[in-house]
Amino acid sequence: MSRASAGALDLGGDRRRVRHGLGDECGVGTVLAATTAVVLVVLAAVGGLALTYAATARSVRAAADLVAVSGAQAHTQGADACAEARRIAARNQVDVRDCEVTGDLIDFVVQVQVSRTVGWRLPGLPERVASTAYAGNVIGVP
Repeated sequence: MSRASAGALDLGGDRRRVRHGLGDECGVGTVLAATTAVVLVVLAAVGGLALTYAATARSVRAAADLVAVSGAQAHTQGADACAEARRIAARNQVDVRDCEVTGDLIDFVVQVQVSRTVGWRLPGLPERVASTAYAGNVIGVP
């Protein structure tokens, strides 16, 4: 055997040792990728939950305003403000938890509190989102 071929054999042995040394770290990339995927899924779920609560809260506030104004409009026409508020609330898929008219036919305030269940929720978080709105006619208030 020549010296060149002996060197080639030794080089092959070194490669095996190097390959064997890297074998201890095989699969680390898989664990890292799996951990990253789990973290991304958890972050997406938390983000989706936060967006669900934010969207529900915004729609409940808008519905509360609409329900209060509708009740105030009905009151100015001599109708039952709370009955109209409940009717408009049902059409906007919110529940009237409280309705109160303060004042007389000229100076009055209609106060309504509405709520809606949150579609997607976790244990420990609120089941319902609520909002209160006021509407009316008060003379002398700028």
